[in-house]
Amino acid sequence: MNTPSTLVSLRITDEELALLDARVGLDGTRNRSDVIRSAIRNLLSGQPLLPEMDSVTIPIGRSMKNRLGQLYELQGISPEQATQQGLQDYVRRLIAEEAVLNDILEKDLENSRSKTIGRKEFTE
Repeated sequence: MNTPSTLVSLRITDEELALLDARVGLDGTRNRSDVIRSAIRNLLSGQPLLPEMDSVTIPIGRSMKNRLGQLYELQGISPEQATQQGLQDYVRRLIAEEAVLNDILEKDLENSRSKTIGRKEFTE
């Protein structure tokens, strides 16, 4: 039992049509309409939940796709959840590394200042 659908026509360039045709047969698509429907679903489901949010799209290879599939099967963690957690961990690590670097630079600056002989014209 197919869901009723509405015919929609659109204009695309020859280059866009070639790219569309190249996707036919991938990810279970059988024809151009399947590819377009899949693209629309991906676009709409990938939209941020709030206006101030943004989305990031990253390509992944076959190996990573398989690993993410295994992660989902073993622990129920979706690729989106894994990506979000990985990005949060990455940002936290960079912030921590920057804080350590800032501390080192601040200590070196204080050390250099303590070794500098104060001149009368600059200390008055």
